[in-house]
Amino acid sequence: MLRNLLRKNHVEIEPEEILLDKEAAAKLEIPIERTGIFTIFIITIMILTLFLARAFWLQIWQGAYYALKASENSVRFYYNQAPRGIVYDRNNKVLTLDVPSLNLLIIPADLPKKKEDLDNWTQQISKILGKNNAEVADFTKNLNKNSTEPISLNLNLDQAALIELETHLPNLPGLFISKETKRNYPEGSYFSHLIGHTGKVTVDDLKADSYYSLSDFIGKDGLEAQYEKELRGVPAKIAISVNSDNTVLKTLMAEEAQPGNNLILNIDGDLQKLLTDAIYAKMVQTNAPGAAAVVLDAKSGKILSLVSLPNFDNNIFNNNLRNKTYQELINNKNRPFFNRVISGFYPAGSTIKPFIASAALAENTIDPNYKIDDTLGYITVPNEYNPEITYVFHDWRPQGFVDMRRALAVSANVYFYEIGGGYKNVKGLGIDRIEKYLKLFGFGPPLGIDLPGEAGGLIPNPAWKKAIKHENWYTGDTYNVSIGQGDVIITPLQLVSAMAAVANGGTLWQPKIVLKITDSNNKTIEEFKPEIIRTNLVDNGKLEIVREGLRDAVTEGSVYLLKDLPIKVAGKTGTAQVYSNLNKKTNAWFTGFAPYEDPQIAIAIVIEGAGEGSTAAVPVAKEVFQWYYNQNYDKLNK
Repeated sequence: MLRNLLRKNHVEIEPEEILLDKEAAAKLEIPIERTGIFTIFIITIMILTLFLARAFWLQIWQGAYYALKASENSVRFYYNQAPRGIVYDRNNKVLTLDVPSLNLLIIPADLPKKKEDLDNWTQQISKILGKNNAEVADFTKNLNKNSTEPISLNLNLDQAALIELETHLPNLPGLFISKETKRNYPEGSYFSHLIGHTGKVTVDDLKADSYYSLSDFIGKDGLEAQYEKELRGVPAKIAISVNSDNTVLKTLMAEEAQPGNNLILNIDGDLQKLLTDAIYAKMVQTNAPGAAAVVLDAKSGKILSLVSLPNFDNNIFNNNLRNKTYQELINNKNRPFFNRVISGFYPAGSTIKPFIASAALAENTIDPNYKIDDTLGYITVPNEYNPEITYVFHDWRPQGFVDMRRALAVSANVYFYEIGGGYKNVKGLGIDRIEKYLKLFGFGPPLGIDLPGEAGGLIPNPAWKKAIKHENWYTGDTYNVSIGQGDVIITPLQLVSAMAAVANGGTLWQPKIVLKITDSNNKTIEEFKPEIIRTNLVDNGKLEIVREGLRDAVTEGSVYLLKDLPIKVAGKTGTAQVYSNLNKKTNAWFTGFAPYEDPQIAIAIVIEGAGEGSTAAVPVAKEVFQWYYNQNYDKLNK
């Protein structure tokens, strides 16, 4: 009953009534203190204010700064040097290669700014690379700290250094590893004076050509320098991703490199090595400090071989020991970097005589069959101001009565004194005409070979002597020039070019190393045709007399060692006096051509301080002529 009474007095509220009756809804709410609501409101406003203030600080007040930092610390673009073109010999044998190389590069602007951080960075890098701290510190000290252009810190990373670097690079800002190529010379020193070498760009290189960056290599000598623009190619574009701490995150290739163009040479690699080995053996035998030799195509001027000794291994410029080795070579008194073929100044000695004979025939100053008296082995000339003073000009031995052919065969000095400077009833050419014809044959100014560093020789004359020595010109000076002594200076390249002109009937060709340029698909871009410097130097009929005399030098003269070759050759020896530390020495010369009936190749050899040309230079030439015969056996024996 009581329960029923309670049920009758109980007021039940349906859910829908809550939405319709405020008073009923109030019966279900739990009251909250007003102070609590206010506290929540204040905290919310403070948080929003802080967010707004921070956003204002970042977006408005520091917006420019962080925008700059974001742009610097995202992706940067650099250029990576292209693989250089390949150099081949005339038989398509590879003389240069591009091999993969992993190099460690620095971005100077990204190095640690604080001294203690940089010192710690230096210690870590030095330990990884096996360098001392001072070496790395000196390197970084000289960098432009505002530059973002990479510069090489270490070339050709070895595997151990590479593994350790890969582990530590995330904590070493300003560094990244670049995948590049380095130049390699498979044959090393055999072709060093021909091909030359590459080296790091210098400040002057950067100023001269905007193509290069600080980490690039450029041709420094030889064909590498002469044909730099053809060999260098188009660089790759690489993208480097870095974080805000200047740590490199990723390196990507944006644009592929285009390899440089190739060079096909006129050089025969087998002949180059044979000639080098032959000369080196003779240098060892005679204790010679240096030597040079060059072989060319007598009918085009194409250089088949060019050897200068001592030489050097041009691979030394591609490793991290370069500086030490380079200094050792620089300090070598025999100058291994010096290209003696194109820049060596040598007294011509008797090798000048074929050209004096050619000049006398061209000027009709003597009949080639006229015999000059050389029975005494000398001539005497009185002083024009004091007859009691007599000058004696010696031959190397009495030769009897000699005509032009015989004089060339036995190298009779007296004969050339007389046809050069005159004596008794022989008028002689005189220095002016001697100078004229020697320059026509290519002596004096450079010939224009496609190698850097070519030097010209010297044909002295009265004006030169007056200006340089402050002395008058005498007949004795003309006599000395006529036998290649005194102040006559030539290069081996000039001599071989002049001998080729005698052999081919009077055409002086411009010497050329490179045959053609091809692209990476072996398509010919440019082919170099033979170029004539001068032609018709002397009538070929008169040059034939000179050639006969040079052939007689083989059959009955100083070049007798070549008599038993399977082909007929012609040539002239020379023994030129030089003076070093007041001790008289002689350079051993030979120049000649083959085959005698139809000359194809010409050669010039000089071995410094080796004595007689007949015993030092001629044996080397014999190996070359034998090689030529073996290579052309079928053609020569038709």
